[in-house]
Amino acid sequence: MEEKNNTKQVRFIVWILFGLLGFLAFREFLGINILAYVSAENLLHSRRFLMFLLTSFISLSLWIGFYFLILHKEQGFTPPLLNKIPSSFRNIISGFLILIPALLKWVIPLPENFNLQAWTMVFLFYNFSLLAFFVIGKRELTQQRFLWLGILFMLGGVCYSIFAKLNLVTAYPFTTYWSEGNRFFDYSTLFGSYRYNFETGEKIKAFTNWGMQLPWTVPFVFPNLSISTFRLWNQLVWIIPSLLLGFLSINKEKKNKFNIIVALIFACWAFLFLDQGPIYAPLIIAAILTVIAVRLPITPGFFMILIASYYVGAARWTWSYAPGIWAGLLSLLAIDHPSFRKDKLKELVKPISLGIAGYLGGQLLPSIIQLFNSQSLLKLLPNPITSTARQPLLWNRLYPNTTYPPGILLGLVWATLPLLLFLIILLLKKSWKTNWMQVVSIAAVTAVFLTVGVIASTKIGGGSNLHNLDMFLVSLTLIASAAINYLLTHETKTKPQHYFIVIALLIALIAPVIYTLRNDERMVLPPDASTNEAMSAVENKIMEYSSQGEILFIDHRQLLTFGLVENVPLVDEYEKKYLMDFAMAAEEDYFHAFYEDISNHRFVLIVNEPINIISRGLEYSFGEENDAYVKWVAAPLLCTYEPLYTSQAAALELLVPRTSPPPDTLPCEDIFLFIDEK
Repeated sequence: MEEKNNTKQVRFIVWILFGLLGFLAFREFLGINILAYVSAENLLHSRRFLMFLLTSFISLSLWIGFYFLILHKEQGFTPPLLNKIPSSFRNIISGFLILIPALLKWVIPLPENFNLQAWTMVFLFYNFSLLAFFVIGKRELTQQRFLWLGILFMLGGVCYSIFAKLNLVTAYPFTTYWSEGNRFFDYSTLFGSYRYNFETGEKIKAFTNWGMQLPWTVPFVFPNLSISTFRLWNQLVWIIPSLLLGFLSINKEKKNKFNIIVALIFACWAFLFLDQGPIYAPLIIAAILTVIAVRLPITPGFFMILIASYYVGAARWTWSYAPGIWAGLLSLLAIDHPSFRKDKLKELVKPISLGIAGYLGGQLLPSIIQLFNSQSLLKLLPNPITSTARQPLLWNRLYPNTTYPPGILLGLVWATLPLLLFLIILLLKKSWKTNWMQVVSIAAVTAVFLTVGVIASTKIGGGSNLHNLDMFLVSLTLIASAAINYLLTHETKTKPQHYFIVIALLIALIAPVIYTLRNDERMVLPPDASTNEAMSAVENKIMEYSSQGEILFIDHRQLLTFGLVENVPLVDEYEKKYLMDFAMAAEEDYFHAFYEDISNHRFVLIVNEPINIISRGLEYSFGEENDAYVKWVAAPLLCTYEPLYTSQAAALELLVPRTSPPPDTLPCEDIFLFIDEK
């Protein structure tokens, strides 16, 4: 009788959610797709509005009908036809149903001025998850099976996020966001330096290092690599590592079907959770190596952590200690009741050894190599002051602001609170049994990485998302995997039907889906005519000026990388991200050389983005960064060079040495005085 009542409660919750989400979706759709384009007096003459009314009436009728069909039916509802379909084919149908919302958003052509926003997508996820639930054969909405509805909803979000990324794959020759093209150039220089007309034996300057380049540089070994193919690879690098980390994090020693399913589900959730950063691939690769190392015997595990720490430290020095810390924590969490008692001390050898390996690989080994290469002093500890003091810290980025509307703190709460609540409930209900040593270790590791991430997020140039909290987010993912592994291996008496656990798990599953809905616009490219015109202008002007002197690509270096323009000797100085970095740090020595070169008209042609000389301030996204760039780069450049060709559509501008007086609004005299004083 109690189970019957619980089933009816779950059915009622599903029915109420359908009505609530439907109301929010229909209201949003009305405002965005109808009232925004049709005046009130013309509503009754609008076909779109009349179709909306008809659809609303049918949906309301179905909702009321479902109340009597589902809530008052003793047995589960499954159409008889479904029982005749093989289960494997039903799974295929369910998979297609889960795909439909993503296809509607990112692939299927929609009418003009027609958009599917957040609540509409949530409603679609919910509806198609319900359909998939019943098609699979889950006839009854019990509390335990209700979890499957949340899992299907989450899988819909995974498809949405993956298609959102693949939507950015295009053969468009110009950059699609501020630093895209030049980042492709950076990645290419490790294995693809042969692509450039550059002095043999010289290393090309890139605004990154080999550790960060490695996941992206592999395709550049192929000479005929196209920009569209590399854009696909670029998106796969953002997708596959986090899926792999999630899958490998779950213990599959028993190799039973249930553990494999749990690993696949956790892989999908980890992808969504980490995509909230997003997290750069080198750190995730280091986490994958860490997960593998923890399961190995101490000796091979020690060397794997050594390698992982050295590699990830080469990508970004702040990541150097992460593999060792993660390995020590995961090893400690795998021990039942670790203790400093004499009979338990042996169990602590592995966590301590792997932690030491992380220090050796991340800090000591690079310092020793640098000592032999440059005769510098041996560094036993990092110096974070040097990095944090070089550029300003913008503490306002922690709170709601124009660069990141929720602010880092609220965004972090949104992204992580559901998971934290789930883990806390598992601990309180004794489903995941830990002792004081393990709890203190979890708290210490997460607190350190949280502090580092928050400070890094305030650094000028950052704070537009949560990617600087990468070590904190990966740590939470690994801790969650440790909790799940405990549940799988210890066969705890946790009751899935317990309301607190069910609700917490459901929220943790679907919360990252809501976060990923911030990606809500299809990429819109300029008309082909505008693109072709811009490409012709670049090709013609390069052909005209290449015999007269050096050509500098401040921006759009992807044109060189993929052979879209040819026979241009590479000038690797003064790349856009370098200029921005030194502008944010107000590095006068660096800009003295730049100002001398542009005042002497060293370059006969400069390929750049359209110059902006308007200061923005705090009220604009990345306003402080914009103002630094205007002061140190844009204004001096416009004092000495003038536009020859500009395409706003392609974000392209060609500059030549100035022959006319510069605009009176520019502080050109101060700039030239600065050069003379130096």
